[in-house]
Amino acid sequence: MQDARRFSGFMTNSITPLVLVVVSYVRIISSVLKIRSTEGRSKAFSTCSSHLMVVGMYYSSITVAYASYQADMLPDVQVLSTVTFAILTPLLNPLIYTLRNKEVKSTLKKHILLSVPSVLQKSCSL
Repeated sequence: MQDARRFSGFMTNSITPLVLVVVSYVRIISSVLKIRSTEGRSKAFSTCSSHLMVVGMYYSSITVAYASYQADMLPDVQVLSTVTFAILTPLLNPLIYTLRNKEVKSTLKKHILLSVPSVLQKSCSL
């Protein structure tokens, strides 16, 4: 009886919002496909993609966390899944949304391009 109650709670607290998100995104995508300009469609899909990454990370990590506790997995796996759900997902959330900013992207590209030649020079001199 206890397991059935837990499963029912999981379904209510996790699956119902997921279904609502999926239904919302089906409607959003159908609306975006009606946009005539390529630029407008691209911008809308860019916004949707970052949100979908965050939602996907959240639901995949919570599913792994729940499944690891139900399947009597090793305590290390349970701790790792819980840390992913509770800490890693919220930490990556701002990073994902920040990378949508053009200035952040250009600065990041510039720093990566500047650091690659120096790394290559160091590795060649060894």
